[in-house]
Amino acid sequence: MNILVTINKKYLKILFTMLNSLSFNNSKHILNVYVVANDLTISDFKNYHVDNVKFTIIHFEDEILDSAPTSKRYPSVIYYRLLAAKFLPNDLDRILYLDPDIIVLKDLSDLYNSDFNGNYYIGSSNVKNILRKFNEVKNGAPKKAPYLNTGVLLINLKELRKFDQSKEVYNFILKKRMTLMLPDQDVLQGLYGDKVLQIDHLKYNLSDRTITLYNLKHLVNKIDLNWVEQNCSIIHYFGRNKPWKNSYRGILQDYYLKYEYKEAKL
Repeated sequence: MNILVTINKKYLKILFTMLNSLSFNNSKHILNVYVVANDLTISDFKNYHVDNVKFTIIHFEDEILDSAPTSKRYPSVIYYRLLAAKFLPNDLDRILYLDPDIIVLKDLSDLYNSDFNGNYYIGSSNVKNILRKFNEVKNGAPKKAPYLNTGVLLINLKELRKFDQSKEVYNFILKKRMTLMLPDQDVLQGLYGDKVLQIDHLKYNLSDRTITLYNLKHLVNKIDLNWVEQNCSIIHYFGRNKPWKNSYRGILQDYYLKYEYKEAKL
C-alpha cells in the first residue's frame, strides 16, 4: 500500500501512533509511507520504528501557496495532498492519504483497491443538507457536489496526471482565497465535486462528534463501543477534541491509548 501523510515536526509522535495502528491491522502489507514535511529529515526518524513500514521523506514548497489562506490549525501543508500528483513518483497510480490524528482498526485493502470508475478521489463526508448546499454555493461547486473530509482520501494519481491540475488548484485558491474556510476541502469540492466517490463516513471517518449526532437521531441501534468494534475501520479525531489532551470528551480515547507510540524520544 502507498500511504501519504503531510505533517510538521510537532506531529511526529502522533503520526507514529497512527502508523502503529495501521501497521498492526495491515500486517500482511508492505506500507510505503511518503511523508511530506519541510521541517523534517530522515534523521528525525532515527528514534522511531514501525514494522512493515518504508519511509520516503519529501520536501515540497511552491511560491503560489505563500498567498494561500493558512492559520495555526490549517498550515500550508494541508494543500499538499491536493497536489500529490505533482511531487510523487510517476510510477504510483494511486495513494491513500491519511491524517496523523487517525487510528486504523481494520485491514484497508478493500478501500485501497476501490475502483475509481474514472473519478479523481474517494472519500467520505460528514456534511449534509443545508451546510453541504452552503458550501456548494460558496465554492462555486458542481450541483449536488459532496463536501468531503480530506483526512481520509484515496487519490487517483494516474488520472490527475493527465492535465495540469496544479494550475487549476492555484487559480482556484487565488480566486477564492477570501472565502476559503476549510481551505483544502473547499478547493476539492469547488474544483472536483463531480469527480469524487463517497464511502461510508461511519466506517471510514468515525469521530466522537459523528457518534453524538448519529445517536441523537436514532432511538435504537445507537453507536457504542461494540458497534465500533464490529463496523468501524478508521477513527478520525478531527476538530479540537484530541485524545491526547486532558480536555478530551468521548468514547474513542482508548483506541488512541492502545496504539500510542511510547518509545519516541522527542
